[in-house]
Amino acid sequence: MKHFIVCDLDDCLLKTDLLYEQWLVLLKSKPLVFLASPFWLFYGKAHFKAKLAQHVPQTPHLVPLRNDVVTYLKEQRDLNKCDLILASASPYVWVNEISQRLDLFSHVIGSDANTNLKGLQKLNAIKSSIGSTPFSYVGDAFADLAIWRESTEVVAVNPSKALQHQIAKLNKPTTILKDETKPTWKLLAKQIRPHQWIKNILVFLPALAGHKFLNYQTVLLGLLAFAGFSLAASFVYVLNDLLDLKSDRNHHTKKHRPFASGDLKIKWGVILLSSLLFGVALISSYLPIQYSGWIITYLTLNLAYSFYLKQSVVVDILILSMMYTLRIFAGSAATSVPVSEWLLSFSTLFFFSLACVKRYTEIIRSKNKITLDGRGYRQIDYPMVQGLGVGSGLLSVLIVLLYLQSSDVRSLYNTPQNLWFATPVLLFWISRIWILTNRDEIHDDPVVFAVKDKISWICLAILGLVFGTAL
Repeated sequence: MKHFIVCDLDDCLLKTDLLYEQWLVLLKSKPLVFLASPFWLFYGKAHFKAKLAQHVPQTPHLVPLRNDVVTYLKEQRDLNKCDLILASASPYVWVNEISQRLDLFSHVIGSDANTNLKGLQKLNAIKSSIGSTPFSYVGDAFADLAIWRESTEVVAVNPSKALQHQIAKLNKPTTILKDETKPTWKLLAKQIRPHQWIKNILVFLPALAGHKFLNYQTVLLGLLAFAGFSLAASFVYVLNDLLDLKSDRNHHTKKHRPFASGDLKIKWGVILLSSLLFGVALISSYLPIQYSGWIITYLTLNLAYSFYLKQSVVVDILILSMMYTLRIFAGSAATSVPVSEWLLSFSTLFFFSLACVKRYTEIIRSKNKITLDGRGYRQIDYPMVQGLGVGSGLLSVLIVLLYLQSSDVRSLYNTPQNLWFATPVLLFWISRIWILTNRDEIHDDPVVFAVKDKISWICLAILGLVFGTAL
């Protein structure tokens, strides 16, 4: 007897929800249209989806699939000679594009501008398509219970315990398909990237350079500034990953990030963004108003970077380097220790060099692509980016040499001549970083590489010893 298997799409065959993904694409590509999009809901959810499909092109080859569901469907088709139907509440055009990518389904059912195919509406569409022919249904949500009641078999994908309890009441043959994924809390921890918080130690630099690091009040304020900037940085990481799903999925390593891989649902991104922003506001309320100003500047600059400046050649490198320097300004504002011109001059050139390392690495790893996804660079740009990075790194060492000849150094150190030994260490570290970068042996982020690199820690220890003997 002929039998159909009907499969849901969002969070079922796919590891993500196309509605939320495409809405994020609209936010990045057409922000003004995005602001107007909530008004589409006045005409119903079906109208909203149809309008969204008009404005946002789909990239079906990049959307993450649930491989266990795909394998199940292929096995059922080949062993039992079942016809497969892809049925979704997503717009028909999106559903059809996914179907064409897989070449599995004989028929496609999707929403149009008038009807949102969810629950009973989807059941009616299925019956209209196959008549009274028996069918199994592959679903994942409570809304699918209405369809499972009419199906001959229940196939549930990653059902919650509450949903499993409701399925059991149907008293039908049931198959449970579950992913081998990490717990949500581990994915959330990975997403906020606490290992990147090491960059925020820069908020302590003004106090260290001004020899105020033994003051209890200064250290406490510095710790608060560190915590606030860490939450702000995590906010930026979450936002960027939500907006860069397409380019991340085209990247050799970023495709494994929680949102890009589909392991972490987009709704968690909204929860993270609001929670992190609340934490930043709470911590900032205990610090001077100038600190809040620098935090706002940091977040605003990152928004501009995410939406526009990321694709601007050289401007993106300047912005990345400024993100480091802003941490120094924020630390100064929090502790009320002024930043010296020497420190600013050094950090501007030094961090520009590190930003070039990051971009150079991405260019050389783009392999045979003529252009870099989500960036304004081409393959032929790598020698120029390398030259800019090496040159600015060496110039930062020159700033240190000039500092040794200034009157400022004599007022802070008893034996300032000892500071000269810092220059060969810096020359070695910068030169080595760029040699390893040229060999493609550096992590995408040079700071992350340095944290894991034993030689970098040895260099840091030597620098600490040099400055300690100069006091």
